[in-house]
Amino acid sequence: MTKRTLPPRWGIPMPALPASGARTLRLLQQRHVEPSQILRVMESDEPWAREVLQLAGPFGWGRVRSPEDPTEALAQLGQRRFYQLAWVAAIVPVLREPVPGYGLLEGELWDHSLAVALATREVFLEKGLRPCEEAFTAAMLHDVGKVILGGMLETDPAPGAEMTYEEAELRAAGMDHAEAGAVFLEHWKLPPWLITAVRFHHAPVECSFLIPDLIHLADAVCLSLGVGAGRDGLRHRMCPAVAERWSVSRRSLERIASRTLDTFAAARQVMIDGVRR
Repeated sequence: MTKRTLPPRWGIPMPALPASGARTLRLLQQRHVEPSQILRVMESDEPWAREVLQLAGPFGWGRVRSPEDPTEALAQLGQRRFYQLAWVAAIVPVLREPVPGYGLLEGELWDHSLAVALATREVFLEKGLRPCEEAFTAAMLHDVGKVILGGMLETDPAPGAEMTYEEAELRAAGMDHAEAGAVFLEHWKLPPWLITAVRFHHAPVECSFLIPDLIHLADAVCLSLGVGAGRDGLRHRMCPAVAERWSVSRRSLERIASRTLDTFAAARQVMIDGVRR
């Protein structure tokens, strides 16, 4: 697989992360980082700790409340899922920003990301399988590339009927938002499986990898529901080959969509309750 970097001629800056989030990602780049090191960063920054605890509810998959502190979050989730929570929590602030180039208001990209993550779980449950934690995490971050390219599309002429959004992205930046997101995750040295999932979530037929399939299905479901669709959302269509591989019928998709709306509402409520405490 050929890796590409952001073209220097464009001078596209990486989104700035909050200091504690960036420090956490740098720690997680180390081979033998201990959970206690991550906990110390979280506990030294109260707003950062609140961000983590709000997200811990959805990461807990059905828990009725968020944990009281980062140590409890680690105990509830286990080390692997706790580290994945830390990756997402570090990047979430940029996902909450408005992305005018895609017609996304403040919070809409994050709502879409959370809904797609929950929908990946519902796909597994629909098929009678145990949910995949890595798919949940990758879905949370699948559209981070929109944050990188949004400013360029804002100043570039909007695509008309003769141009797809992917073509507009390529014209503006030399890559689409899936590739831009993968480059961003490479910059922070996140795991290859996560980078691959983000890179191929709109073109899963190009690789034989489970998680891009899941995100592609879940993304299509959430776009059909209008959750964070923006200007480009309704232009994306589900790949027939992916639907066939997973044997998802129209009725299955309707059930997945209905349950996703329910779990999305519940997850948001858990996060709201966590803020109020």
